[in-house]
Amino acid sequence: MNDPTKSRYRHLQFKSNIIYRRFVKSDTELKKSNLEYTEAEIPAHGTYGALLFRQEWKIKREEILKRDLNSCVICSESNSLQVHHRQYHFIVRENKFKLPWEYSDNLLITLCESCHKRGHSKFKVPTINI
Repeated sequence: MNDPTKSRYRHLQFKSNIIYRRFVKSDTELKKSNLEYTEAEIPAHGTYGALLFRQEWKIKREEILKRDLNSCVICSESNSLQVHHRQYHFIVRENKFKLPWEYSDNLLITLCESCHKRGHSKFKVPTINI
């Protein structure tokens, strides 16, 4: 595959609609160019990114953005906004994480892309076993 950016991110698709990007770990994976999956075929390691395109998350995200007045709670920027999970919950008896939209509003905050990246580089998001 001719990739002038040498990017290890690839788009996964449902038919012709791009659903999410995922990090490609090996050069073998990097050579696969047209990664098309049906919803049932999404690789287990990439499902979180796909969940962020689900209607349930879009609704929850809009609620949090509205609550935070469509601006970053740290710097007040209003461009490139993202909703950040302040912690993750792992449901031990089901051996899985909560779905992104199942978290209470107090565990979600609006950040601009810059503050979000800076926060992740300084702090690890805690995972709570429930």
